[in-house]
Amino acid sequence: MASRQFQAAAMSLHPAQVNGFPALVFRSDGEIDTVVALRIDDGLVSGLYAVRNPEKLSHMQSENALRR
Repeated sequence: MASRQFQAAAMSLHPAQVNGFPALVFRSDGEIDTVVALRIDDGLVSGLYAVRNPEKLSHMQSENALRR
């Protein structure tokens, strides 16, 4: 039986603002892997948007860090 070796990617998570929405940007080995944005209306989450399409993510050059 052949042995398989798997190497886990280095993952990181960063808060950001994407298209005016608060978001989380997931990076794998430094590259953007997934973006999840929240739409908030009247203090309630009214939408959740997740993008993993590499073609769409390639347009994201930088994120704006959220500030308190």
